[in-house]
Formats: sequence, structure tokens, C-alpha cells
Amino acid sequence: MTRLIILAMLAVTLSAAPAQARLIKEMQVTRTGKIAVATEGSATVYRLMLENNKMIVVGDREFFPPATRAALDQAAERKLTVEIAGGLLIFNDQPPVFTLPLSKLDVRGLDMRAQSPPAAADPAASLAEPHASGDPEPFKSAKLKFNSSVTLGQALDNYAFFTSRSWRVLEPNKAEFRGEVDLSSITELDSRYVSRLNSKDLHDTFKSLTFVATINLKRGSSAECPDPSIEAVFQDGVRDRLVWKDPPTYYWERIYQNRKIKFDYFLSKAILNPKFGKGAGQPVQ
Repeated sequence: MTRLIILAMLAVTLSAAPAQARLIKEMQVTRTGKIAVATEGSATVYRLMLENNKMIVVGDREFFPPATRAALDQAAERKLTVEIAGGLLIFNDQPPVFTLPLSKLDVRGLDMRAQSPPAAADPAASLAEPHASGDPEPFKSAKLKFNSSVTLGQALDNYAFFTSRSWRVLEPNKAEFRGEVDLSSITELDSRYVSRLNSKDLHDTFKSLTFVATINLKRGSSAECPDPSIEAVFQDGVRDRLVWKDPPTYYWERIYQNRKIKFDYFLSKAILNPKFGKGAGQPVQ
């Protein structure tokens, strides 16, 4: 809730005072330092600690792929030097924002491609954990407590505004669902910010908008999904993520009702970037 309030207040502030959000410099930089892990509200973030006690926020831990997350965790634990190349956005009267292309992350002294050898199969464990095979069907057959009218699989398959759907079993009782949002379905009727974009075709602004949910199986056929989110990747490579805290079931309610999800948070940020938007002036009504 606290994180959502901060994001909402930031969006309102930028809209009310566009001069404070004017982008004055953008450049490609390389920064070297130590990785630190910190808690900001309800999120766990990575920080790059520079000299003179300065730092750059690298990003939300949950947003990184497992391999990169493991590398950063090891770098923090072992106090390794990390070199990051990426885009540095500087706004007047605001702290710099460092954007991280994951393909350019180099952790010195640690091979991110190295994988631990697979553990030997334990026949007893396979009998005790029937879902360890990676089969997503038990997760699709589960039901959320707030709405047990249909299964998760039915609700997600019936949602009309996904262009693709994928399941990945993470642990015996934990799986991740990812649904790619149909960008062509978002129009001026859905958000007042669309008219402030340079192009009304959202494919010119976003590489992707993705609904991401971690499903935890409980006893019986019930399931829980803490903190589902929307992950955005802009065309310039900038990534962002929003967890809707109030109400916490907002994303699921929209999906179960087959209604469009609101993306004003990401669209309002896009219009402030000269690459994508016309600024935070009064939107066309």
C-alpha cells in the first residue's frame, strides 16, 4: 500500500509540475561498485554503491531473471565488484535514474553462465512431491479464495486481452504465470494519456506489457497469489513494474470479469519522455 501511494503521489506531482520532470540529459555510462540489497517499502531492491557513499538503484529484485538475481545475490554476499553499463536519465531538480540493460551486466569474479550441477533424483521425494515434474495442470486446476467460481486456468484462458500465455513451475507447489497484454487493445477510450503519446500505436512506446503472477498451491484445490504485477518494457529498454496493493485483487478481478486492466501508471510516465510523449500538459478530452 505504501509503495502504491508513493507511486501515485509521484505521478500526480509530475503531472501538476511538468517543469520539474523535464529531461535535461541522457547518456550511456558505465558505473562500477559493490552491490547492496535493501528494502524500500514492500520491495527488495538492488543498489550499486559507488564511491563517496553515492549509490544508484539498480532495480526491484523480483523483476530480474533467476540467473541474474542469483548472480547479484552472490555479488552482494561476497562483496564482489560489479560493472554495469546502461542509460542514465537526468531530470532537473530530481535524482538521476539509472536504467539497466540486463544483457550488459558484468559481475567481475563470477560467471553468470555457470550453473550448479543438477541434484540426483530422489525416488522418495518424487513420490512425496507429485508436482515436481514441472506439470502446470495442478496450478491451472486450482481456485483463488476471492473467486472460486472457475479455476485459474479457465479464467486466464478466457481473458480476451492476452496475446500469449505461459506457465513455469518454480517449485513443487509454486509456479509463475505470464500473460502478454494485447497492446493494440489499449485505446484513447481506456486512458486519457493515450492522446498525449507521440503515436497512438502503443507498439511504438512499449516492447511489452506483461501480467506476472506467482501461484502458490495450498491444501485441497485452493491457491494464493501474493503481489501479482504488471511488468512494462519500453522501446528504449527501460523496465518498470507495478504491484496493485489497494485493492490487492484488482488485477484478478479484471481478469475474472474479462475487463481491461488500467495502465495509466505506465502511460503517464511515457508521456513525460520526449521519445514517446508530448509532456504532461492537459490531455485532450
